[in-house]
Amino acid sequence: MNTKAILIMSLSLSVIATISAQTKKATSVTRAYNEQVKGTMNFTDSTDFIDARRGFIATLDGSFIPQLKMDGDKSATDEQKVSYHLADWDFLNKEFSPTANPLLWRQGQLNKIHGLFEVVAGHIYQIRGYDIANMTFIRSDNGWIVIDALCSMDAAAAGYELVKKHLGNFPIKAMIITHPHGDHFSGVQAILDAAPNKNDSIPIITPKGFFESAVSENILGGIAMNRRAMYMYGVTLPIGETGLIGNGLGQALSAGSKNLNKPTMEIGEEGGSLSVDGVDMEFMFVPGGEAPVELMVYFPQLKAMCTAEEVTHTMHNLITPRGAQVRNGQLWSKHIDKMIVKYGASVEVSFATHHWPTWGNKRIVEYWEQQRDMYRYLHDQTLHLANQGYTPKEIAELVKLPKSISSNFANYEYYGTISHNVKAQYQLYFGWFDGNPANLNPLPPVEEGKKYVEAMGGAASVLKKSQKAFDEGDYRWAATLLNHLVFAEPNNMDARTLLADTYTQLGYQSGSSAWRNFYLTGAKELLEGGAKREKAHDANRSMQLTKNITSEMLFDLLAIQIDGNKAGSKDIVINVTLTDKRENISVILKNGALSNRPGILDKAPTLTVEGTKDAVYSMFLNPKSMEKMLADGSVKIAGDIMNLKEFFSVMEPSNPYFNIVEP
Repeated sequence: MNTKAILIMSLSLSVIATISAQTKKATSVTRAYNEQVKGTMNFTDSTDFIDARRGFIATLDGSFIPQLKMDGDKSATDEQKVSYHLADWDFLNKEFSPTANPLLWRQGQLNKIHGLFEVVAGHIYQIRGYDIANMTFIRSDNGWIVIDALCSMDAAAAGYELVKKHLGNFPIKAMIITHPHGDHFSGVQAILDAAPNKNDSIPIITPKGFFESAVSENILGGIAMNRRAMYMYGVTLPIGETGLIGNGLGQALSAGSKNLNKPTMEIGEEGGSLSVDGVDMEFMFVPGGEAPVELMVYFPQLKAMCTAEEVTHTMHNLITPRGAQVRNGQLWSKHIDKMIVKYGASVEVSFATHHWPTWGNKRIVEYWEQQRDMYRYLHDQTLHLANQGYTPKEIAELVKLPKSISSNFANYEYYGTISHNVKAQYQLYFGWFDGNPANLNPLPPVEEGKKYVEAMGGAASVLKKSQKAFDEGDYRWAATLLNHLVFAEPNNMDARTLLADTYTQLGYQSGSSAWRNFYLTGAKELLEGGAKREKAHDANRSMQLTKNITSEMLFDLLAIQIDGNKAGSKDIVINVTLTDKRENISVILKNGALSNRPGILDKAPTLTVEGTKDAVYSMFLNPKSMEKMLADGSVKIAGDIMNLKEFFSVMEPSNPYFNIVEP
């Protein structure tokens, strides 16, 4: 794109961004659709609201949770940054807005209820509404057992302070991390640092394989996943009835510093019992359901079950729009059924790492059974229809939940959707290819868009047809047409504006928070010209996931930054020694691929690198620091430095702000 085109595009985007406020009203079609949704469920049922408020003790003073001022944080200013908004969700206090699906609006009303809550008198307490997830405190004989620790150290610290203020400053006797998703482990260090016994060795209990799974998802695939997560969680959307109204699973991700701690104890397939400071716990190891590995915990003395994220008040994802490993609905269902068999006769309290608890044996068992049958149904009906020859897109239109499941608020698509979930189960068994030869090798988006527009008679013709579809409320078809046109002609402002309007209406109708946020973020970027770097930085500030990874994980991470075209002819072998850890690893760049051999030094290396773990990691993760680190002696090399420079020259940093709704 030449300079003149960029200038014209910039000016045009400024204009349409200015007028976009006039296009944010719900159309008559959207208003009618959302009115119709009100008749599908019993909105007079207040049971969930009673449960969500039950046991309320207190909440924080003020309208937001501030971000912590971290040592060495150069981004910190005199203006206090926000980790999580509290008062900004007050717009949800009114009954409904025509710019939102009423079911998703209701879920937002429930999730915004925040504070410290008593779940089991004198024994179990939860911090809810300070993050997308919950943090649970179990009172032991002499302290606390903490389950999960939110998305950030900032939110976790604020919640812990509330516990100290109202319940007492007792030692932390153990941390339990239920699974390797960032909203459950990122704040652990804040709890450990603020504990009165912070100098003790506090056990960190996780499912077996937790650390490896956390690294795989949050580091190797982290850049692309974080970019897509900006869409899924509405990170850059303004909070309000035409923007972010929540995330179904919780209101929003807290911002701030994050960390990944290594476990000191892992629970594997055998599960088993454990007693910590007078609290008996029975663990269920449930891999391959909501997460690669996960723990559910039963407290027999309290007849209370922590279902982790296997049972929550929403249909969950069998594949997430942000991207993750496909989850097996059949296996997920079986995990829940095993829980029913083992604890269904005795349980009196069911609480999770999201949402509010459920009390009473009969209610709980019915709730568990419906969630069990929902995931099983999605799995089995996908295969039932696939074995009759239906494709993923067709199956997504055909599968409907039985009324006995869909009539319960807890099973609605606030987070996951039937459409994505059945496609996930198809992918689990058959991959992305639907069997049609036309889809074996389709054209890439830009080339396909150009040919599509040409075949339809040009841009003006596509726009005319798209406007007609929009006016008739056929937003899915309008989005298909306009997406092709934008990829064919990204500077076509009429196409961008109409596609943004189309995405806006689709977002307003969506019962799924993820779909709403994807649509509205797509509309925003079409009008404003792409991701806003500073906002994305605030949302993912100070990610420290590389701090505790092994050297093998480090070089696996670097391997995905190698530009294969540039590196194809390179043949470089580097022996690396971490002097403080007495650890060796050899790194081999050959045939465009970077391999590593932990614990082995090559007999004929191209060069050797020595230094402490922190120094070596810092240099390889930030090659610009090489000259300084060599000069001050923090890293030493033997061999020609040009080989190291050549190694770094074929590394291409990941792009955390790549385009999604345009080429």
